[in-house]
Amino acid sequence: MRSLPRPTGRTVIVWAIGVVLLLVAIGLGNQDLLWPSVFLLVLPLVALISVVIRPPRFTLERTLDPPTGQAGQPLSVRVNVTTVRSGPLTAVFAEDVPDPALGRGVPFRLDTTEAGATTSAEYVLHPQRRGRFELSGFAYRFADFLGLWVHTVRGGCVTPVVVHPLHAWLPGRRAHSYGITGETPIPQTALSGPDDVMVREYQPRDDVRRIHWPSTARTGSLMVRREEAAWDPTAWVLLDSRRAPHPLVGGLSPTFEALVSAAASLGARMLSDGFSVTLVDADGVHTTISADTPDAVDRWLDLLVDADLTAAPDLLEASASLAQASGENLVVALLGDLDRSVAEALVSGAGSRENRVVIALQNSGETPGAWDAGADILSDHGWQVSRLPGTPEALAAAWGDAGGAR
Repeated sequence: MRSLPRPTGRTVIVWAIGVVLLLVAIGLGNQDLLWPSVFLLVLPLVALISVVIRPPRFTLERTLDPPTGQAGQPLSVRVNVTTVRSGPLTAVFAEDVPDPALGRGVPFRLDTTEAGATTSAEYVLHPQRRGRFELSGFAYRFADFLGLWVHTVRGGCVTPVVVHPLHAWLPGRRAHSYGITGETPIPQTALSGPDDVMVREYQPRDDVRRIHWPSTARTGSLMVRREEAAWDPTAWVLLDSRRAPHPLVGGLSPTFEALVSAAASLGARMLSDGFSVTLVDADGVHTTISADTPDAVDRWLDLLVDADLTAAPDLLEASASLAQASGENLVVALLGDLDRSVAEALVSGAGSRENRVVIALQNSGETPGAWDAGADILSDHGWQVSRLPGTPEALAAAWGDAGGAR
């Protein structure tokens, strides 16, 4: 996009002198002063035409290092500007102005001595929040040979910038924590010999061919062999995206951003450990990322870049989504607040899965005792409950307290 040239102070002075000489020439009837005054008045117009008709042209290429940013981490941008058409004899200065949420660019001087000359510049962005941004603020500035006009041309290529939520390293989970689709995961039964069969008490509709007579004789109760199942590690991460527990501060919710960062860290950890991870929000919308997917961690982080608050009044829809899933062994609920209603919704949805973890923020506006009441209900139903103070640094400790590192 090309703006109009802007006159400099020198142009104003030249025109002022020209006007004064013209008035004096007319007032005194002196034609010797007329031509200099006309020359001074026309000269800036000639300089303007030279600026507008033949401006320099450039091509722009940007390179990001790393290709995808992370909130709170520096992101290096390298700009290569190649001259397509040389410009005036004066210097040409350029600046790549980024989105205000990313930081500030730096001005640099372009090499316009000949076509094909390339100028490289590098600057560092400091994105403070996740999101999708664009680098499209390249502009270069030049003047005419007399310095009477300054012309600024804006444009160039648009470079998308994806900033992932801040995520921290977390300790991994052992194989016994992995999800199962039957009764006994293969990693356990593989260690059992013929005299060490995994058994359980007989239940109605069990196949009589599964009865294990040695164990029945030893215990005095009818025992059957447990079904073996494939090793199918799966997990669900519930992200509390309700607006109510996440007050906005300057257009952003610090508490929600803390939960998104926690979800990013947990998902990246579990995908690295081999889990297939499903993200579900308060509206019940869920998306699954398989550990076998190429760039699974990056896909998970890209998913969370677009996470936003919803109008859901409660977690009933999210709990309904959890209830529809079968065979999921690990459920992690990241909550903006915790009280009796939230706890009851989770209990009704997650059922009796083997590993159920809650990591919840404790907002200052909560009713006294509400958090403890909700935590007691969840603990009574087999959930492991931990507090998240609201900082990503505390997540590793909270994850460990909730059994994540066992």
